[in-house]
Amino acid sequence: MVGPFVAAAALSLLLTPLARAFARDRGVVASPKADRWHQQPTPLLGGVGVWLSSVAVALVFGAPSIVILGTASCMFLVGVVDDGMRLRPATKLTAQIIAASFMVALGGSSTWTGSLTVDAMLTILWIVGMTNAFNLLDNMDGLCTGIALIALGAYLAAGLGAEPSPPLVVASAVMGALAGFLVYNFNPASIFLGDSGSLFVGFTVGALTVGGYGADVDSNIVSVIAVPVLILLIPIFDTTLVTVSRKLSGRSASQGGTDHSSHRLVALGFSERGAVLVLYALAGISGFTAFLVGRYGFDNVKLLIGLLLIGMVLFGVQLCRVRVYEDRDFELLQNRSYTPLLIELTYKRRVFEILLDFMLVSLGFYAAYRLRFGLGEPFSEQFPTFINTLPVVIGCTMGSLWTFGAYRGVWRYFGLTDLTVFVRAIAVGLGLAAGITVLVDGASVEMAAIFIIAGLVLLLLLVGARLSVRAVGELGRRREQGAGRSVVIYGAGDAGVMLAKELLNNRQYGHQPVSFLDDNPVMHGRTVLGFTVLGGIERLEEALNGGASGVVLSTDVEPSRLATLERTCGERGVPVSRMRVRLQAMKLTDRPAIQPSMVTSTTTKPRLR
Repeated sequence: MVGPFVAAAALSLLLTPLARAFARDRGVVASPKADRWHQQPTPLLGGVGVWLSSVAVALVFGAPSIVILGTASCMFLVGVVDDGMRLRPATKLTAQIIAASFMVALGGSSTWTGSLTVDAMLTILWIVGMTNAFNLLDNMDGLCTGIALIALGAYLAAGLGAEPSPPLVVASAVMGALAGFLVYNFNPASIFLGDSGSLFVGFTVGALTVGGYGADVDSNIVSVIAVPVLILLIPIFDTTLVTVSRKLSGRSASQGGTDHSSHRLVALGFSERGAVLVLYALAGISGFTAFLVGRYGFDNVKLLIGLLLIGMVLFGVQLCRVRVYEDRDFELLQNRSYTPLLIELTYKRRVFEILLDFMLVSLGFYAAYRLRFGLGEPFSEQFPTFINTLPVVIGCTMGSLWTFGAYRGVWRYFGLTDLTVFVRAIAVGLGLAAGITVLVDGASVEMAAIFIIAGLVLLLLLVGARLSVRAVGELGRRREQGAGRSVVIYGAGDAGVMLAKELLNNRQYGHQPVSFLDDNPVMHGRTVLGFTVLGGIERLEEALNGGASGVVLSTDVEPSRLATLERTCGERGVPVSRMRVRLQAMKLTDRPAIQPSMVTSTTTKPRLR
């Protein structure tokens, strides 16, 4: 399949600039709008080069899948019309259903269930759904193109070793065409895929994945459907997130907006290119998992699939925390007679945490058995014991987590104290479960090894889930641009550390730490919370030259040094602020309360965003 890929990539590299020039001359461009992401008028019709390259190369390299190419080409024509005159969503949906129905009528149906009627209906729904998913995904430079490229790569990988077939030729040609187009479409894009491209690509990928994969997979329906779902997990995830969000906010699912997963990642602090690369990585992981299912069977990859799906749930919850709609819309939601699920997951997460831990404990104990007995016959022999022991492990571990207060913490502030809580809770819970198992079934070396492995795996999963949320949140706060004045903190001791945390966590102060200054030579050159301690007062000029536009004092400064600091800052017109962080013990908790007060040499007020 290398030949069609290389030929289509080369042809796409040549045709895309021609399509770009044609679109620019004819005025077929996407203009910047409030609900769009790009800032400059950008030519559309990028799909013309992709379509021409795909069809031409597929025709040259043997007998192509005429059914797939023909119906997908119809969707390409619909997209061309839409790029030029903007068709209504209902019109496009009708065209998609007609094209998918013709494909089924011409013999392009799936064989998922064995029922001709059910398979025909599922095929139409799947193709229409994937067409719309890629159409919605075309919202940021290179996103739709790259995800489709990765999905087709996973599809071809699942067919490694199979005889060349028309669907594989089509997949290779479309993949090559997308690779050539991505050169012009990746951030910053000089041409967009347009509906002509996204509809063609989405329909083609949907039609290809509804068929075979060139490798044997398990015969049950869950196993068969797992491969296409995993290949297209990111389009499915993004479409679900956007559709649910818009429906719950009273919007139309077909309208544009900056509420996609890529936009939410940017709101968390990622650059546009970084957000696209994150989604590329997730698509690659899910595609590789699909390849493993196709090669080794669903049963042998169930653990990995479970971890992937839980990771995507955590990812989705983190994205749901990003406010993408106006405050008035959120107030309308709150005034409804019911509380939307999305709001529950975002603002009342205790039930979600418990359900998540239930799944993680189950998967962790399953992983311990797999690690101990492998994938073959030994595990099958031990499976009855696993089933009998699992409820005991779940009950004891969940009860221990609740008793030790694991559900009283806040994920975004997860730290060493919380870690010790989980270590104790897991140790006690599994110890109790092991004791019950010994009383019922007797002691054995194998069970002891399983419980030790389970303890390590559960600690990794439960703590890793919480640290991932904290890591994403902190990364977003660190990378957030334009959030306030860049300041250097004078004093890198305990007060300075807590001050930096307060400024990072509470954006209303309008200050963004960039570095530290400290008079203690031992601290010079060290890193605190990811920020460098440049040196003492003598490095103030360097700090200001490095981009700092303000100085915040976290501690008392000797009069002579303070005079030097104020004189230097005064000459540059840089404000000096004093923000003391006082620790006061609370009666109801062991955690200290941070009570900041700020007195500045200028008349600045904390800003609300």
